[in-house]
Amino acid sequence: MELTVVDPERIAWKGEAKGLVLGINDGLYGILPGHADAVMLLSPSVLKVNLADEKTESFFVSGGCVKIEKAQVTVIADSTETKERIDIERARKAAERARTRLNGGEQDVDFVRARAALHRALTRLQFAGINVNNL
Repeated sequence: MELTVVDPERIAWKGEAKGLVLGINDGLYGILPGHADAVMLLSPSVLKVNLADEKTESFFVSGGCVKIEKAQVTVIADSTETKERIDIERARKAAERARTRLNGGEQDVDFVRARAALHRALTRLQFAGINVNNL
């Protein structure tokens, strides 16, 4: 199937895929050739693209949507990052700020946004190979 992964800045990846796994609100979701047409919202997650040569390409996506139509899959991400592009220090600081908000360190906290920020930061760090259990 033809896959295109885009974000507001660029086409992150384009080519033939034999399958992909991405995150939606209900968890991980797999798409294989012949999948029914659909549109889904993406949650911050790692997008794994399975290639015909048994290799994989992986990206962190911070959200967005995926459209499946005929043999064409288009991922429209809020942002995409490869492991090499993850700014580990920035992600650690984002996780710290979100935890401070969630632990009552600030007044008038939007807990939904703080939880989402923490999830994004921790997912980025895990994708970059950082153990987040001790953060």
